[in-house]
Amino acid sequence: MRQSPRRCVRKLAASLGLLVLASACAPPAPNIESGGVYTLTVADSYPDGHPFADAGASVLMDKASELSGGRIRFDYFPAEQMGDAADLPSLIRSGVVDLASVAPAYVPAELPLSGVADLPGLVEDSCTGSLAVSHLMSEGGLLYREDFEPKGLRPLVVGMIPDYEVLTGSRTVRVPSDLRGLQLRSSGGTIDRAVEGFGAAPVGMPATDMYEAISRGTVDGTVLGPVSAEPYHLEEVTSHATVGARLGSFTMTYSISDRVWGELPPDLRDVLRRAGQQATRSLCTALQEGNAEGRQTMRDAGVKLHRISGSGRDAWDKATAPIHRQWAADMAEIDRSGEAALRALKDELRRVERDTHDD
Repeated sequence: MRQSPRRCVRKLAASLGLLVLASACAPPAPNIESGGVYTLTVADSYPDGHPFADAGASVLMDKASELSGGRIRFDYFPAEQMGDAADLPSLIRSGVVDLASVAPAYVPAELPLSGVADLPGLVEDSCTGSLAVSHLMSEGGLLYREDFEPKGLRPLVVGMIPDYEVLTGSRTVRVPSDLRGLQLRSSGGTIDRAVEGFGAAPVGMPATDMYEAISRGTVDGTVLGPVSAEPYHLEEVTSHATVGARLGSFTMTYSISDRVWGELPPDLRDVLRRAGQQATRSLCTALQEGNAEGRQTMRDAGVKLHRISGSGRDAWDKATAPIHRQWAADMAEIDRSGEAALRALKDELRRVERDTHDD
């Protein structure tokens, strides 16, 4: 069920920049149960039609409602109605929302170790990556223990856009050295580190500004998954794109407040776990298909796609190794074991690939 935005929350947060003031418009910890029905407030930053919303949030809510026999209901606020993407973890903790989209790239200071999932050269299949990372973000997993649990967050759905490519207005990119000196729009977090590691300059800006920035030459291009190119009509302003550069991934979760989780009866927690697992699989399939469709859209629009394979693949893999080492070193400086996270992710990726092959 969708309702209008809580205008008082947005106005106070936007004008004063103090998320704690959001509690002035609503009790900090409202009772989510009434007459045996539990109503959860859900928020994200994605509009209708985006795979994260349609194949992630919607599937989670529909399945949870179905499996609970209507005992779980949702008030859904999409498209940044409740706050910017970077604000949502704080809104969960303050009790303004119960469950929301949380992406490590948008809050790297809060979830630094989870940036391992976005490192270049690791993942090329959304379902393999999503299932591997989901295990690490589940209760007892390394990323849950180190990042999410201390922040009072519990991931239910994990989605990954793999195969980040380089899309440029006029410059051709075939080998890693072609990136040197370019200014590229980046989604932040680990992707910024990857862009810098290849010798380019990451430029932070909202995704909605990419089209104009590329068309005007403010930036040379962007790095993102092909699934995201069509919604922003980037095939109209780009001339070249790589296929297989694997510059990184974008990982997103739908996470619930640990406080709210503790208020739910055990059977409804199980419902949310099962609904989250189904939504994770639904979302990864949609993202994988969306990447393929995005490449076809660019091809049809006349964008020149430069496929990387063979010896070219070796050059890109060689260029990513120092980025992995530097990321692990940066984590060590803040007393986080980046090397352990890298090992754990690689082990999980191999496990998922093995299990998929056995099936």
